[in-house]
Amino acid sequence: MQKVRVLHVFGRMNRGGAETLIMNVFRNIDREKFQFDFLVHSKEEGHYDQEIKKLGGNIYPVPHPRKNILQYKKGLKKILREKGPYDVIHSHIFTFSGYILKIAKEEGVPIRIAHSHSTQKGRPSGFVRNIYKGYMRKLILKNATNLIGCSKEACKALFGPECFKNSNVQVIRNGIDLELFKKVEEGLFLNLRNELHLNPEVKLIGHIGRFVEAKNHSRLIKIFSLLCNEMDNVHLVLVGDGPLKNKISDLIKQYGIEDKVHMLGVRSDVPEILANLDLFLFPSLYEGLGLVLVEAQAVGLKCITSNTVPSEVDIGAGLVEFIDLELDDYIWVKKIKQELINNSNISLRSEEIKEAGYDIREVVQNLNCIYNNPIRHQII
Repeated sequence: MQKVRVLHVFGRMNRGGAETLIMNVFRNIDREKFQFDFLVHSKEEGHYDQEIKKLGGNIYPVPHPRKNILQYKKGLKKILREKGPYDVIHSHIFTFSGYILKIAKEEGVPIRIAHSHSTQKGRPSGFVRNIYKGYMRKLILKNATNLIGCSKEACKALFGPECFKNSNVQVIRNGIDLELFKKVEEGLFLNLRNELHLNPEVKLIGHIGRFVEAKNHSRLIKIFSLLCNEMDNVHLVLVGDGPLKNKISDLIKQYGIEDKVHMLGVRSDVPEILANLDLFLFPSLYEGLGLVLVEAQAVGLKCITSNTVPSEVDIGAGLVEFIDLELDDYIWVKKIKQELINNSNISLRSEEIKEAGYDIREVVQNLNCIYNNPIRHQII
């Protein structure tokens, strides 16, 4: 039996929400039936590259489209012709998916998916940017066979406010692999306070995310510095990497809280780190969903997040508190103090995760149906 061949398109396979989702899918999908390959816009190695190769996937770098759009087009066409034929192209590049799927259609790829992982609310949008977005949306709607979003808001952001009138639009949750949380359930995991040489009574607040504008680290650090003025026994853990990491490190020094903030870099033991925390703080400017919030709820961790995060992220376990980003920093501090006093017990919330549609097995089934659509045997 011939495998269904899927080409995923990403900037680079680092540990972002979209990349983590697809890696969860790759680990759980039947690899005897599906071949996953990855086209990326960078020659630099991504965090997931080695695992992709171990799982049988290929990684094909092409020149970044911002550097040379003609070379990009040439590179994409070459991969589709020489490494294909592909049954599916699954693009995760937000608006630029329009251009990618246009080329894929020209090259005869039958199933063409645009996947929205963001709302990009709060991102600056000038006249030229709006023209670009409008043009790319038209290309997406013209060339995609399937339109997927991680939330209703993510779908509307990329495909238009009336997108759900289109039968090709589908919300597929950012599923998590509950098998990765087994150590938490069994109580066999690292002691983060020991690793950081902290007193067992220290209250630990955590944030996991790339150091990019959308994650709003500068606001997070400001809020935490104000909290430190009111509480002695509190520390902050930051997990991730990204272009703004040095800027945020400098900001931490400016506030004089270096001894209270721990930058752990990229980690593969996220469930275990979450299980060590007393509170998760997530003041993002915009999110498609916020996969790490689902992971935090999976271990029973209380989360305080901005109201710009889609409400669908709440699995209904009473663990998520949404706060308006426009509210004063001291209101955030007050709420954080309350939650640190009344923090919840860490326990795996498998049933709530499954009922809310965030089990990776359900996501795999949904993508199975799309990838296996009989349309792939036709030329469109």
